[in-house]
Amino acid sequence: MSYVFKFKRKFFWHKVTVIGHGYNEQQDKMVLYLPGGSIRELRKWRDCEVFLGTDWVLAQKKMMEEKAGTTIPLSV
Repeated sequence: MSYVFKFKRKFFWHKVTVIGHGYNEQQDKMVLYLPGGSIRELRKWRDCEVFLGTDWVLAQKKMMEEKAGTTIPLSV
């Protein structure tokens, strides 16, 4: 399941549709996994800001349900 990864570098917000992301602390970069199977690396991640919306929460919920084999209720 894909979601929108929004990030801000300096003054501008950017958005990328991804199927996953991960932070590499040693190299200070965020790795974005794109739907086509490619990756995108954002260097100097400490200079950025991120916004993950409800689509990310739903993607995480679906992934957890697939691993657990059961439904996981969301409380609001």
